[in-house]
Amino acid sequence: MRILASALFWRILLSSLLVVAVLGVGLYRANAAHEEVDRKFERLVQHDLKLADHSEQLLTLMVDMETGKRGFLLTGDASYLQPYDAAHAALEGELAQAKTVAENGMEDERVNVFDRLIHQWIQEISEPQIRAKKGGLNIDAKYTDEGKVLTDQMRTILSQLRKQALDDADVGEDEAFALADASRRLTLTVLLLAIVLALGSGAWIALDIAGTTRQLEEAMDATGRLEPLPVMTPRRDELGAVATSLGKMHTLLLDKDSSLRSTLLDRERAVAELTRANADLAHRDQMARAYAEFVRELKTLDVKALAASGMQSLVRLADAQVGVVYLLDDADRLVAVQASATDGRSVDHKAFGADGLPRSVLERREPLLLRADELADPLPTLDLGIGKAPLRWVLAYPIALGDEGAGALVLGGIHVASEEDVDHVRDAARQLAVALHNAWTHDRLREKSVALTEQGERLTRANRVKTEFLASMSHELRTPLSAILGFADLLVSSPKEQLSPRARESLERIKRNGEHLLELINDVLDLAKAETGRVDVRLANVNVVQLARACAAEVDSLRGGKELRLTVDASDALVETMTDAQRVRQILLNLLANAIKFTERGEIVLRVRTTPAEIHLSVEDTGIGIPAGAMKELFQDFHQLEMGDGRRYEGTGVGLALSRRLARALGGEIEVRSREGEGSVFTLMLPRVAPRALLEAAPPSVPPPSLSAPSGRTGTFQ
Repeated sequence: MRILASALFWRILLSSLLVVAVLGVGLYRANAAHEEVDRKFERLVQHDLKLADHSEQLLTLMVDMETGKRGFLLTGDASYLQPYDAAHAALEGELAQAKTVAENGMEDERVNVFDRLIHQWIQEISEPQIRAKKGGLNIDAKYTDEGKVLTDQMRTILSQLRKQALDDADVGEDEAFALADASRRLTLTVLLLAIVLALGSGAWIALDIAGTTRQLEEAMDATGRLEPLPVMTPRRDELGAVATSLGKMHTLLLDKDSSLRSTLLDRERAVAELTRANADLAHRDQMARAYAEFVRELKTLDVKALAASGMQSLVRLADAQVGVVYLLDDADRLVAVQASATDGRSVDHKAFGADGLPRSVLERREPLLLRADELADPLPTLDLGIGKAPLRWVLAYPIALGDEGAGALVLGGIHVASEEDVDHVRDAARQLAVALHNAWTHDRLREKSVALTEQGERLTRANRVKTEFLASMSHELRTPLSAILGFADLLVSSPKEQLSPRARESLERIKRNGEHLLELINDVLDLAKAETGRVDVRLANVNVVQLARACAAEVDSLRGGKELRLTVDASDALVETMTDAQRVRQILLNLLANAIKFTERGEIVLRVRTTPAEIHLSVEDTGIGIPAGAMKELFQDFHQLEMGDGRRYEGTGVGLALSRRLARALGGEIEVRSREGEGSVFTLMLPRVAPRALLEAAPPSVPPPSLSAPSGRTGTFQ
């Protein structure tokens, strides 16, 4: 181990061993003295004092026995025997302990003599006297004298034993204290000697280390200043190793200093490069800010304003000297709407003309970048006032989205652009192109919207005129027709007129066709009112089942000549709702008449069903059905399944359109399900509770007028 080769280590170790040896001898002597003192005090406590105590206890027991016996003999009172008996009982135990403590020799002999005398006194003197007293006999004086002699001997023996034990205790105590005092003086002497040795060796080692440490400090100062090291005293200990390491470190520091100076030069060059990189980042940040400002200016939808501000911002952003925006006009011609150029004559160059690059990129829908060094024909030269400079690049970008083209924009610059700058310009041009396309599209849509609005207003006016005309014509036609029907009815029903069968038949035909025409006029009038939102609704409580049966009975005569069954599927329970009975009757008659007209054989069922919120009246037939393609046009005004002169079924196409409008006026709806060749189901759905708006708008109810036939379905002109 390296530490064993250290001189400093051996110096400290030897000094420490010397101090430890002195302390070890002193501790050994002190420990021996302490052990002797412990033995002295142990004998003092365990033998001398204990033997003296046993002697005193034995003397006390003997006195108690003698006193108790004497009191009993003198008084005859048995209570005096209690301390006697107690002392007698404790006597044997106390004797045994005294024998254990007593050592061989005089102590053991005195204890044995006392044992023999006490037992002799008890057996020969005390017990016979007590028995004689208890027996009422006289006590022999001889026993009394012998007992006194024995007790005196026992007192003498115990007193001597106690005195000898106390004397031995005093002698042992004095010897123990003297030995302890000697041990204390020896311990103090050893400690003082160890302290002197430790201080001396420590001072010697400290002086040696301090000198070497001072030399090391001087060497470290020289190392810090990168100066030559001072001469140091050679040592074979740790301090010598530190001095050697310091010398090596000094050499390494000199080498490191040279290396750092070289690295510093490299770092200075790196800082210069970083400065250039920061300048590039600042330029990019400036470009990004300019780009963001450019994008914010593209939020308007005004084409002219956007073309002006957008092109100016793009020219600044791209550091361009020429910029032109072309947009398509109504004749699909490219027209320059905005131009910005340092030299206005450059715009007339073929590269910037409408039929040049702008038309080419618009047709190809792809941007195009031209560099002067890549072209055979030179780009135009700009007159800058203080000199001329040729364009170095030209960028043409289409204003298009998908297949829809709106124009093109063209930029040109005199400075050589890097790839990064070109990418920025492309992105900015793309943003401006998208904004211009949106604004151009917005203008086109706005123009179309204005045109469509004007056309819608014209159609609305035409529809209103048509509706007013129909209403007026229906009124004008109904007045003379009512007069004709009145005269015909008067002729037929008058008993004064003697009519031939042929004349009566002709009048009946006139009356029937007139009523049919009146119903058609009423339908047209109702349809006109419905279109203008003027349908009259008179609300009252209506028994829907009764109304359905009445409608079925009313159209039953229309089945003439057909193999048809007309039935009503409804329960006998009362089904009521607040609605207009006349309008519901008009709808049901239209639906039933249509079902009979388009069904040659089979069955027609009018069903009444209820839900918690609605009442459903369904007309189901087994007729020709409705093609799927005709369902969307089924409820259009004046529309029929068969149009033209060769149609098989007559009618005006008003019934279903009018029925749906009437149903909606009542707060309900008409739905249809049909399959061609199998039949149709038309369902009128009415609310069980009339809507609030209908209740507020409806006039007071009056009894509905009766109609002689279903609207437009009772017959045909002949």
